[in-house]
Amino acid sequence: MSKSTTKKIYIFGILGLIATIGVGVGEFLLHYSPNGIGYDSDNFEFFNQISLQRLTLGHFIAVSFTPFYIAGYYHLYLVFKDKNPKTAMAIFALGIIAFMIGGMWISSRAQLGYLVHKIAEFPNDTALQSLVQTYKSHAEILVKSLRIWIAAISVLFVIPILKGKTIYPKWMAIFNPLFILLAILGIYKLIPPVGYVIGPIAMNVVHFIIFSISLLIIKTKQR
Repeated sequence: MSKSTTKKIYIFGILGLIATIGVGVGEFLLHYSPNGIGYDSDNFEFFNQISLQRLTLGHFIAVSFTPFYIAGYYHLYLVFKDKNPKTAMAIFALGIIAFMIGGMWISSRAQLGYLVHKIAEFPNDTALQSLVQTYKSHAEILVKSLRIWIAAISVLFVIPILKGKTIYPKWMAIFNPLFILLAILGIYKLIPPVGYVIGPIAMNVVHFIIFSISLLIIKTKQR
């Protein structure tokens, strides 16, 4: 791997880390509820624990940093492309699709939060309550779509690593997006105090781990 390519890998990997931190902070502000109050409700009652000011701040921080995820996936493209050019391009393309969808979803959360506050203010307004159902059909479904794309990326990520066709050691296959996401969901169920913190920002934690380990491996290889 040339020095110029290595430099690019580092730069785009760091930009990916910036994405995970920036969007993670924004999403934490949008979603964190002490003690997980209302997380399991069908009507998003946890937003009542979050001030309108926090919703606005979280919205702009999360939306501003979401495009940096494209840089993070370009980092993975550069890592895979020498021995797996088609797989590398597929991972990059699916990453862009996934985080375009994720960006649309995250940009809707503050508006949903405001709606939930209004429902709490006017609990007998059936028109407001029907808007929550509309949100589920048009926006909440996006996050389910995002998980499907992440699962596809995980398969493409794992196969060449297990075949020994990347600069990653084979154990890196464990740290694929889907496995880490499932581990976080497990922590959410088994260790609620920790789960309440990392659960609302799960996808950002997933990618923070991947980009961090990736950069550490490449740095070790270069040495």
